[in-house]
Amino acid sequence: MSNGLAILLFTVFALLSGALLRFLLHGSRVPYSVALLLLGLALGAVAQQPWLPSWAGEFGQSIEHVAGIEPQLILFLFLPALIFESAFAMEVHLFRRMLPQIALLAVPGLIIATLLTALLVRLALPLDWGWPVALMFGALVSATDPVAVVSLLKEQSSRKRLETLIEGESLLNDGTAIVFFVLFYGMVLGSVTDSGVAEVGLEFLRVVCVGALVGLLVAAVVVLWVGKVFNDAVLETVVTIAAAYLGFIVAEHGFHSSGVVAVVTTAVLLAGVGRTRFSPEVMHYLRHFWEMLAYIFNTLIFLLVGIIIARLVALPSLGMWLSLLLLYIGVNLIRGTTIALLSPLLARLGIGLTRDKAIVLTWGGLRGAVALALALSVAQQSQIAAEIREQVLFLTAGLVVLTIVINGGTISALLQFLGLAQLPAAKRATVVKAEGLIHAEVADLLSFLRKDELLAHADWASIERSLEGLRLSPQFEASDPGPEEDLEIFYKRQLLESERQSYWNQFGLGLLDHGAAGRLVEAVEAALDGTPELGPRPKLLALWSDPPWLERLARWGWLHRTRFRHLAAVYGTLRGYLQAQQAMRALAADLAPDPAMADAAQRQIDANLQQARQCLAQLRRDHGAAVGQLESYTALRLLLNRQRDAVQHLADEGVLEPAESHKLIDRVEQRMFELARGRADALDRQP
Repeated sequence: MSNGLAILLFTVFALLSGALLRFLLHGSRVPYSVALLLLGLALGAVAQQPWLPSWAGEFGQSIEHVAGIEPQLILFLFLPALIFESAFAMEVHLFRRMLPQIALLAVPGLIIATLLTALLVRLALPLDWGWPVALMFGALVSATDPVAVVSLLKEQSSRKRLETLIEGESLLNDGTAIVFFVLFYGMVLGSVTDSGVAEVGLEFLRVVCVGALVGLLVAAVVVLWVGKVFNDAVLETVVTIAAAYLGFIVAEHGFHSSGVVAVVTTAVLLAGVGRTRFSPEVMHYLRHFWEMLAYIFNTLIFLLVGIIIARLVALPSLGMWLSLLLLYIGVNLIRGTTIALLSPLLARLGIGLTRDKAIVLTWGGLRGAVALALALSVAQQSQIAAEIREQVLFLTAGLVVLTIVINGGTISALLQFLGLAQLPAAKRATVVKAEGLIHAEVADLLSFLRKDELLAHADWASIERSLEGLRLSPQFEASDPGPEEDLEIFYKRQLLESERQSYWNQFGLGLLDHGAAGRLVEAVEAALDGTPELGPRPKLLALWSDPPWLERLARWGWLHRTRFRHLAAVYGTLRGYLQAQQAMRALAADLAPDPAMADAAQRQIDANLQQARQCLAQLRRDHGAAVGQLESYTALRLLLNRQRDAVQHLADEGVLEPAESHKLIDRVEQRMFELARGRADALDRQP
């Protein structure tokens, strides 16, 4: 069987196996990634066995071909896409707030873990390794693998902040680990002489900074490109795929820096400042595409890791099994020690760190495909003694299996035991209020359906009983809501989150341009930092104030664009802010834990509305012609949105053929594109 056909057969089998496992594991507590790894181990163990039937021979050959995959191919094929999806899906505001904690774990934390692991290998394990080999191995296994950690957290975690901390660490500590791995690997081979602390530090800074710069440049190119595209989901998605792989390859091969840092930088920038540059209609499609691609790649890589370990790792003596057990225990203790040493700083930086979250952070230090790929590269190096190569590969593979199966398989139980599988009591109280709104809507629909003559003989009593027992999730059951201070914080945070989502919804409808959406989101995220406050918003107030230099710009014809861009920013943010505040006021009473909090929130929102309306009235008095042009643009965009929706509705109803509806939608969207492009030029023509 040819290599290409063998890989195709394995890919089809992997996807079908993943689909079957996903179906069988639905509702269970067994993590999908753990089940895939165990299946890969089983497949690798039984492939090519003499007792298999003859028809299984070709499948066994495909397993052998896959087991011989190049280590670099594992990193270059799977890692860029998986890291990009993970970083792109992160909440950028939360990541930015937690960056000091993430950096502390990813750099000093990994250095401590590397040194302690090397010390463990030298002093506690019966291995004849020198310090260069021990340090190389320490760097190899100390970094938590982003592929394994991210996959696990998305299945098990219900705490966004804890998930971001573990995920962010796993994404960034790879750069630190690779610097030290390459350094000590060179020492083992004799190509690198002993280096001082200063040289190592400078090399680390070079690798990280160059990787970040590559990611920045790639993100800038993508932003410039997609900014010239309107609602082309295929093109904008393909550009992000190319960006993920291009940044990784250029950083790794072109500059010998960290490809992971480059990809993380690109993804975070595109998810943050670049989000408003993508066509609003494309973002939903784009995120779903990356989620699907990550699922496919996770299925392939966990199955592949299991097969590689089963096929390539030789079973050693009893002494090596005992060494693996000691190493597993020691690595977990070292991670706990590292976090304990850093906990005084971790508790004061970012959003802080509690004891329970520190325990989860310790137990969530999984190793995976990255560590295995580096170990395979060591195993293929003939300049290293065969015994050492076999020991490195066995211990790394064993550590990967044990951390994923034991730590990954029990993380859900640990979260339950520590009470972290449920939402905090105060937030749970606000979710219960939201659930009440959902049931109220269902009750209204129930009253309407009772009058439907096509449902005249429905068993309404049974239906009502079914609805009475229906709850979104047991974690939302009412309980002690906690201190009133916590209730108020979570209540305000939920209102601010709804305000931020309102801005993104307006941007998606084309009612806010990228500049206004970015300013409004930045303002509400500033209000979310620390103790959340509903108002006022100092940055917005500074923007809305009419500076004396604004009118002087009108005397200079070539500065018209600057003047009207400022007016457009003021009008856009005012309009978006007013609409979001009105929506937030409607939610304030429904979500409030008690009437007093609702009254206080509504008073602040009313003050926000009054202030914004006064600024809008002043803007209309001072710049009536420009505001009229902006309002005309907004009205036309609303009408074009409705026209596009009407065409799509008729297509869904079968009134229009697909070809006809596509042509009509293309015409409407072309008009939208021309409108957006021509707005600045039209404003420039204003007197």
